[in-house]
Amino acid sequence: MAAPVDGMSSTASPPTLASVVVLRVAEFTRKPVAEQVKLKERLDALVTFAIRPVSAASRIVLDAPEGVAVVLLDGPGAALELAKRSQFAAEGLRLCIGVNHGPVVSAIDAHRGPGLLGDGLAAGVSLSNASKPGRFVASRSFREALKASDPRRVRELGPAGTYTDAQLREHELFALDWRPAFARRLRLIVYGTLAIAAIIGSGFGLRLVRFAYEPPPPPQPALVLLQIMPRGDVYVDGVWQGASPPLRQVEVDAGPHIIEVRNKPSPPLRLEVILGSGESMTITHTFAAPAPPPAAKSPPKTATKRPEKKVEKKPEEPRQKTPRDYWREFRRNLGF
Repeated sequence: MAAPVDGMSSTASPPTLASVVVLRVAEFTRKPVAEQVKLKERLDALVTFAIRPVSAASRIVLDAPEGVAVVLLDGPGAALELAKRSQFAAEGLRLCIGVNHGPVVSAIDAHRGPGLLGDGLAAGVSLSNASKPGRFVASRSFREALKASDPRRVRELGPAGTYTDAQLREHELFALDWRPAFARRLRLIVYGTLAIAAIIGSGFGLRLVRFAYEPPPPPQPALVLLQIMPRGDVYVDGVWQGASPPLRQVEVDAGPHIIEVRNKPSPPLRLEVILGSGESMTITHTFAAPAPPPAAKSPPKTATKRPEKKVEKKPEEPRQKTPRDYWREFRRNLGF
């Protein structure tokens, strides 16, 4: 549908009071055609996101100079939320937003088809021209309508001066004032923090009262586990408890104790311990085996000397001289 333009003729239907949100891209007509196409696509996507919570039966989307106009029949509260969503989702689109509340009437254009006319739309377009990129302004008529429908939300709009349009009409402007919303959110945070602190404090208080008036639980006995090898007599504070094995554990009162394990002739194991309520400990000890007795020594064996046999030497028989003997004797006599 189209916004009011020259050449439109109104029908016989009576005018309707509605809230109008005009979304205009600043300096749209000065951009190159290619950039205008991209801006128009971004604006259409933004409008699709902004009108999503509004039912289709209570909204009318129109083409407006350099942007889009959305007519809402649900009341000024829905128009305020739509303007805020559009402002937050602009993301550098240089969006100028004007919000108005006034009469609109259906009209038919011979060239562009059905549309809407009325002061509600015309003032909304003028307010978008008065707005700066990244913010929105609303008219006094919109603020009065918001005050009548939701008095608490009217505090979100604060005075923003006046604006005179091309027809020399003066408009009193109101812009989104974050201070009341911030104060309200701050109060909610403070109240929530105090409530949480009160709940936590009451819990601690109840625990302190319970600890103060309830008697402490009785102490639990401590447990001493035994792993003794090969065997030993167990004494706790000088009192015999049994032989381990077969004794595997001993229950004692919480506090200090002297535990002794004896296995003669080995030195005894003596421990001084302090056990808490319900605490357990394990004693592991192995006694050394006694050394075997020394073996008896046998007397040394005495060796007997056998008598030596006397061997009688036979007298040597005289040896007969050989010719070599005579020759050596002859050479000795000659002095050789």
